[in-house]
Amino acid sequence: MSTDLREFVVSALRDMKFDVESATDETPLGDGGLELESLSLAELVMQLDKFGVEFSDEEMEKLTDLNLGEFTEEVNRRAETK
Repeated sequence: MSTDLREFVVSALRDMKFDVESATDETPLGDGGLELESLSLAELVMQLDKFGVEFSDEEMEKLTDLNLGEFTEEVNRRAETK
């Protein structure tokens, strides 16, 4: 996994005022973890556009089911195919 992309995601979440200091790859994006909601996820995904990473509306609905590690792996996978 690209360390740069992971650092970008964590930094973006921090800038969005989410508490990521104790977050690990196992921390859920949604309930019981970072508590991201659809609007926050949309904002995060928009920031990933500069890496050519996009998610469909249908995919966006399922992102809260991922943990931080799974999300950053998926972001990296999509960035590598660009």
